[in-house]
Amino acid sequence: MALVGALSGTNVVLAIETALPDTYEAVGGLISNSTSGTNAAIDITNKSSASWREIMDGEGLQTMDISAECIFSTEANFALLKAAFNSKTITKFQIARGAEIIAGSFYVTALNESAPDNDKLTASITMSSSGPVTGI
Repeated sequence: MALVGALSGTNVVLAIETALPDTYEAVGGLISNSTSGTNAAIDITNKSSASWREIMDGEGLQTMDISAECIFSTEANFALLKAAFNSKTITKFQIARGAEIIAGSFYVTALNESAPDNDKLTASITMSSSGPVTGI
């Protein structure tokens, strides 16, 4: 049974900011990806809480972690991602999926390459947010 209106994972693209601010280069298509967001609650429980935990409304640390497996469109585009990993710098990324664009500054925490004989080069990457993430 097909889900009507379900979002397809087919047209998901990873883009990285180039030397020009707010200019992004699509480095490749994603074979798979996952996003994981967290909100760390601030506990404000005190003696007047009647033995129930109380959480501060609207506050807390937010994080976004992204894992993806990517096929690169060119060797130069693969080099852009490797440079972000090797330099240990926070880099602006976008993930476009349908009309939705997740964007923010990320630190590439892991890069795993796979280049089987007589097949395409792929890389698995893991990124952690630094600052606000939009489009989530």
